Amino acid sequence: MSFNPVWELVEPYLIQSGLYRVPDPTYGRYTLPAHPPHLPLIDDPDVTSKYRRIFLPPYSDFRTYNEAYDSTKIIHAEDVQLTTEEIISGVKRGGRWVCYSTWEIRDEPESGWEAGGRGRGKDIVVVHGLGDYGLRYTPHVHHFLKAGFRVMIPDLPSQDLLQGKDQRKVFLCGASMGGWTVLYYLLKYPPTSSSSHVASQVSASDNSLPPEGSGKGYHNLERPSEEEKARIHVAGAYVLCPMVEVSKESRPSKLIENIGRVIKSVAGPLPFAKGVRGNVSDDPRVEEDFDSDREINVPIRLVHGNKDRATTHIGTLKLFDRLPNEDKEIEIFDGYEHVMLKVGIDAKDDEKRQRVLADWRSWLLQRC
Repeated sequence: MSFNPVWELVEPYLIQSGLYRVPDPTYGRYTLPAHPPHLPLIDDPDVTSKYRRIFLPPYSDFRTYNEAYDSTKIIHAEDVQLTTEEIISGVKRGGRWVCYSTWEIRDEPESGWEAGGRGRGKDIVVVHGLGDYGLRYTPHVHHFLKAGFRVMIPDLPSQDLLQGKDQRKVFLCGASMGGWTVLYYLLKYPPTSSSSHVASQVSASDNSLPPEGSGKGYHNLERPSEEEKARIHVAGAYVLCPMVEVSKESRPSKLIENIGRVIKSVAGPLPFAKGVRGNVSDDPRVEEDFDSDREINVPIRLVHGNKDRATTHIGTLKLFDRLPNEDKEIEIFDGYEHVMLKVGIDAKDDEKRQRVLADWRSWLLQRC
């Protein structure tokens, strides 16, 4: 879709006033064909995948947008095929849905499981970053599937409880804004240590989950309320280059920041600063393709590159010092920029990505 700054400014207010309904809330993303780098995973006959979406209440059900964004209530869920007809039906249901995909190798490969298949029966939930999308992780997913993990981008693992199953071990993972999202979730919805407690909370509410088939910031995050329901037990979090502090190379000047604060109430949707564009990697191919607290108490490993020009590793070091869990680790990768999983053009160029993937999988397997 072409960019029209005037329409970008006006559209949110027309929607809020009820004068305009967006015909496609995904703005064309929903029905895009598979990107070539995704095909090795999508076309792998040994890999089973499923696409699904969950619906949140429409904005009109809330007094403010902040309340709507903070809602975890689910009003409907269904398997999807990513068709135009589903966009139309989704708009009729209020237009607020979240899609996710699930990937796994169910039968042991002919070559056998890697790492002894210790990932079997365990889930990895991967959250993507700002301006990104979940399937960008597909070039890396095989690395975890071959060890037996089920990978969700993203998913609602507590569905297993509704079907009388034990909760699997769940690991939350994310990079950049996705890393911040993982940290925010752990802070706002502290995981329970008992899957039976989760099950009792899920069964107590019909709306908890639907049945199958139907700048700087970490110190400003909100605290959970007393009424929050128990959440899934999280076995650990592996967080890459989290967006807890913006690198100085990506922050606008103080003047621009102050002007932005003044006009945000009337021109919030307009892009007023460059942001991280151009600062995520030293590889121009990545640029083309790219188009907090002590109450976070789970086993966690934080990794960051010391050449990151989008988010700074200094903020990650500060966060690490505040985390209380005894099982916490951090590593600053020398020479790495913001995209720590850049796919190389040859084996030599891919060594940096393979180092991160090996570190990631090794940390998870040690906690299986």
